[in-house]
Amino acid sequence: MVMDNKGQITALLVWMALAFITVLFFAVWVYGFNIVTNKISGIDTAIGSNETVGSIGTSTFGKINSQQTTGLHILAFVMIFMSAISILISHFIIKSHPVFFVVYLFVIIGAVMGATLISNVYEGLMDSGVLATTLEGFSGASFIMLNLPLWVITIGIFGSIFLFAGILRDSGAGGSVV
Repeated sequence: MVMDNKGQITALLVWMALAFITVLFFAVWVYGFNIVTNKISGIDTAIGSNETVGSIGTSTFGKINSQQTTGLHILAFVMIFMSAISILISHFIIKSHPVFFVVYLFVIIGAVMGATLISNVYEGLMDSGVLATTLEGFSGASFIMLNLPLWVITIGIFGSIFLFAGILRDSGAGGSVV
């Protein structure tokens, strides 16, 4: 990994890919775990005098399934939102030369075009397919994914303001943090 990440031109692109992959991974996980839970809970083989594999599966996998589903819905939103906040914070701390503003502007424009495609693909996955009902449960993450172009524009504009404003962090010391 590159340790000198001044400017972070690709931060928006990485954030979009991370958001899409995070939501899809968690949705596939929730969907698959739900199938496993239902299959195990449906087994009627007796183990003891009054217990079946299904009753044990319901008392173990069933409890994990409900809590895990709620937790992954929240975790997906928090991961996406905090990644966006980290872009803004890193752009605030890093000082970049203003000549790169035009390059950053073109990256924002390209990111908005890519965000439109990703948002449309996500909407298509929500409208039909195996994961449609599972993706609807991710309300916070789905809000970000369905409005991804607006989020990219907002993060890109505020990130560029923070990156190129050259705000003095400690004027008594004679310069910025970096």
